[in-house]
Amino acid sequence: MSVSPSSPVPGWWQRSWPLVVLGVLSVTMWIGRVRNIVGDDGLDGFGRTFRLAMAVSFVVLGAALLAACWIGRQNRNWREVAQRAPDGWRVGTGVPEWGRRVAVLLVGLTVVVWVVQGVGIGIDPNHDASFKVVHTFLAVGSLVVAGTAALGLRRSWPVARPTRAQTIST
Repeated sequence: MSVSPSSPVPGWWQRSWPLVVLGVLSVTMWIGRVRNIVGDDGLDGFGRTFRLAMAVSFVVLGAALLAACWIGRQNRNWREVAQRAPDGWRVGTGVPEWGRRVAVLLVGLTVVVWVVQGVGIGIDPNHDASFKVVHTFLAVGSLVVAGTAALGLRRSWPVARPTRAQTIST
């Protein structure tokens, strides 16, 4: 007697973990940044407002991505989310479409901010070596997580071959 798997595709976690990691990283890292901004009495005016708005946007986008992942987890039936493709039916990352848009926005924002900040911190003579090392580590880690999430968004898994009618009509 052969045992057949319950689903022909990887489970929700295997499809969604890069997005969960990006959401958790964004929320935790940027909440710390909000705390630093609020506690810095040397910041005021536009500089404080801009930094705070940027940090809060990362927290909000990260929380929205985690909410999308949670909603995707609740709807794990691959038959409901499979989409027709030229090579048959395929299933994606396991998040709703709006969650995919949030993830794309968060990946793009992460890349832009860390490239700009990384270069700025690297060439600024006012920062000591330990500050530069820590922020280089944060930048590289964030870029790796964002890249992994971007690759995760592009992946899809086949769930069924095209039917005979599909192959004849194409």
